[in-house]
Amino acid sequence: MKKIVSIFAFLIFVSVVSISCFGPPKPIPEEAAVVKALKKIQQAVGAKVSYTELDNLLVGANQKIKSLKSVEKKNPCFYSAVTKCYSSYEVGKKAWKLKEEAEDEKRKIDLGITASVTMGFASVSLAKAGECFK
Repeated sequence: MKKIVSIFAFLIFVSVVSISCFGPPKPIPEEAAVVKALKKIQQAVGAKVSYTELDNLLVGANQKIKSLKSVEKKNPCFYSAVTKCYSSYEVGKKAWKLKEEAEDEKRKIDLGITASVTMGFASVSLAKAGECFK
């Protein structure tokens, strides 16, 4: 009976250890910093910040992504998603600036749509980045 209990306890121990070791990957600190920076941008866009504030947030996020790029053990799925997210925010920022400078009303509308679509794509890419750890 003691042998059976010992074997059963050992199997439970091995199961718990294997689940904790082989579960979904956890974000490294550099990845967490990138997510934090991109979420700040997402919130700022929703709050309709100024162009200058958006530009400053993008500069900060770019620095975080560059530091992540140099890390060897980064999640490739995550890195791909956050670079797409960042690129979309950059395109949206450029469209926003061009919209402010445009004189033709149709051009303003087109650039406004472009900015909205690219900002939306950035949000989708950020959500996909989070799914890389599930």
